[in-house]
Amino acid sequence: TVLDAAEALRSQTDIVFLFIGDGAQKAALATAAQERGLSNLLFKPYQPRESLGRSLGAADVHLVTLRPELEGLVVPSKFYGVAAVGRPTIFIGDPGGEIGSIVRDADCGLCVAPGDVGGLVAAITKLRDDPPLRARMGTNARRVFDERYDKAIGVQRWRRLLHEVANQPTL
Repeated sequence: TVLDAAEALRSQTDIVFLFIGDGAQKAALATAAQERGLSNLLFKPYQPRESLGRSLGAADVHLVTLRPELEGLVVPSKFYGVAAVGRPTIFIGDPGGEIGSIVRDADCGLCVAPGDVGGLVAAITKLRDDPPLRARMGTNARRVFDERYDKAIGVQRWRRLLHEVANQPTL
């Protein structure tokens, strides 16, 4: 979906897909991009932890992907870093799943079904062409992070869960 969207957007010189790190699909993605002659895809290595905020903040919009069959088994943790730096997310996955629901309910990005290249192209160009929308979604992303996912909130939830488990009667 991402490769096909990048190909459809190749003439839009103000749109660049930047991939940082070494995810499971990086080699295949880089090879396919090279085979297609896509100069609008850039690949960079993992960044040091101390520069994570700068690297996440460098993008106007972030892509987060999750195969629908992995919904409920895996949560793409990169979403939380994106929200923390106040950037909108384009989520490619099950719009009714966990991340899709957060993105939709918090109005902090847009959801696209896997394989919907036209939908991805439309989402990217919509956010490019509407800076106030992008800013509002970024603000909403930071707000939802502060309200639900800040470290103190996570620690409190873990404590509550451990307390509940510790107080369960043994079988």
